[in-house]
Amino acid sequence: MRRHRAFTLVELLVVIAIIGILIALLLPAIQAARESARRVNCASNMRQIGLAMNQFCDAHQGQFPETSHTNLARSWIFTLAPFMESCDQIRICPTDPKAVDRRAALMSSYVMNGYLATPGIPGAITNFKRLQAKSKTIEVFEIADTAPVDPSADHVHSYDWFTNSEVKAGRTWADINYDITTSRHSEAANYLYADGHVELIDSLTIAQWVAAVNNFPKPQ
Repeated sequence: MRRHRAFTLVELLVVIAIIGILIALLLPAIQAARESARRVNCASNMRQIGLAMNQFCDAHQGQFPETSHTNLARSWIFTLAPFMESCDQIRICPTDPKAVDRRAALMSSYVMNGYLATPGIPGAITNFKRLQAKSKTIEVFEIADTAPVDPSADHVHSYDWFTNSEVKAGRTWADINYDITTSRHSEAANYLYADGHVELIDSLTIAQWVAAVNNFPKPQ
């Protein structure tokens, strides 16, 4: 009679254990690859916003779009919609944990630099043509995870981050992270500059700028 060889219980357990180890080793790599794709998608969104912003400014004598200071119904990004292929798709970061809520609230995962959105404050430049160093001026940040789901949260009070009182009280880092995220993409975040390029800057670098009292949001 022919004998059929079968796996023993020990052999089955060893195989299952090996498969489990392989899965455990592969999962971080898969998750990292997915986050990398989301980060690239987010950067692409911001580049398209930058292009739309420049076109909008060209069509409006250099003026940046109005924010919730004058329109509380929806985010400023909707004023750029005629210059985009799909505003609804571009306005949300795929890694934003409140993406669904922000989309429904007519918000965006991206917020304007308050220096460009609020006329009358010291250092404000609300006209694109008046910027002297567009490649060094941050135009748009990624909104903080904890920011309220409200259309009025479409710009940040960046002009308050480095005031003498906030710096002396040591509140600048907390103020920044209340308004924007510095670590959404593997301890880093995307930043859109006025010349249209997007930089991925890690949170440690931002923290070092804060320690050096480098008012990085201020237009140049």
